[in-house]
Amino acid sequence: MAGRRHLRGAGLPLSRRELVTRFDSREWSVLLPLCLVGFFTNYDTGLLALASPVIADGLGVSVATFGIGVAIIRLGALGGVVTLRLADRWGRRPMLLISVLAFTVLTGATALAAGLVVFVVLQVLARVFLSTEETLAGVVLTEELRPEHRGAGIGMLGIISTAGFGLVALLLLAVDSTPLGWRLFYVVALVPLAVVIYLRRNLAETRAYAVAAAADRVRQPWWPSLPPASAAHLRRLLLVLAAVGMLATTSFFFAAELAQDDYGWKGLFTVIVFAAAPTTLLGYVVGGRLSDRFGRKPILTVSVLGFSAGALLVFSGEPLLYVPGFFFLAAADASVQAVRSAFAGELFPTEVRGTLGAVSGAVIVVAGSVGLLLTGLLAPVLDPAVTVLGLALLAATSVLALRTLPETAGADVLSAPVRLEVP
Repeated sequence: MAGRRHLRGAGLPLSRRELVTRFDSREWSVLLPLCLVGFFTNYDTGLLALASPVIADGLGVSVATFGIGVAIIRLGALGGVVTLRLADRWGRRPMLLISVLAFTVLTGATALAAGLVVFVVLQVLARVFLSTEETLAGVVLTEELRPEHRGAGIGMLGIISTAGFGLVALLLLAVDSTPLGWRLFYVVALVPLAVVIYLRRNLAETRAYAVAAAADRVRQPWWPSLPPASAAHLRRLLLVLAAVGMLATTSFFFAAELAQDDYGWKGLFTVIVFAAAPTTLLGYVVGGRLSDRFGRKPILTVSVLGFSAGALLVFSGEPLLYVPGFFFLAAADASVQAVRSAFAGELFPTEVRGTLGAVSGAVIVVAGSVGLLLTGLLAPVLDPAVTVLGLALLAATSVLALRTLPETAGADVLSAPVRLEVP
């Protein structure tokens, strides 16, 4: 059928050799610096998720109050829609350089915050550029890697980036013994300034964007219009991502509080975070390499259902189920991130890829903030665990919307856009 994409060899056994993706030197030159950028975006995200009790205490506010601040900070990702629209009009390279520089400076300046209000303002601004560089990294890999390696490259980005959470967990053990206290977290975040120098010298514009620009496809109205079929695809994808965003942010935030405050596992929680690393890496393999092999839709479906299962275990009220549940959450979160970036990048053409990637990311962030606010507001009358379980059920139900989306694995992103049909 014309324009239809299908997955070559789907359903065949996957050999050990096929699990190893062999990037060429050009692909590695793009992938490695973006992985370092991703490391510090995950590090900054991990601070608000894993170190919230420490930062809240340092700022002299309760975890619940700090949670409202986190919800506001996450809304800064909405600004990424504007900056990524500029990336669709001006190019990937200039906006990536600007976003990495601005994010690093603003994050470092957060160490000087005297109170919660200043902290939130600086982090809102930093989050604009964090969301920009995070989405642009996926866009650049989608446009620069070979189609059969696209998911694997995005998965590799996630694998290396996830070490940022490990650095947060490591610093949690040392932060109380330093005179800087919680501010140490944000001083460390100044390291990516060195990456800006490298990217400025070595990062070229992507081939897909160059092709689109040469064909005069990037000169569109400020807010591009989509054909009805593409608009319907976007709505269905955003519905699933919104449900996942509400569950992900809320479950990780309150899982940290549950372990450290309710169970008294302050030191043990750090061990759990480190122990979850292999399952996180597995999640990126599933969402990346295996979605290249078996398709974006089935892998995203399995990942969302795994997320819901993890939340059920963590918030079951049984401490023995907390650790396996947390492992499920870590693996599912990684898988969703990898497959979402590839899916959204392949589903839409170059001239709107950055914009709609930003929209999908913004929906996840806004939904996460809504989940935090809802759980916090209901806390006086409803245990947060009950609210999270309700969000888990909502996320599991949302996968039904994926049935009417086309498969995109292996789609050609260099040539003019073609219609993707539902199998």
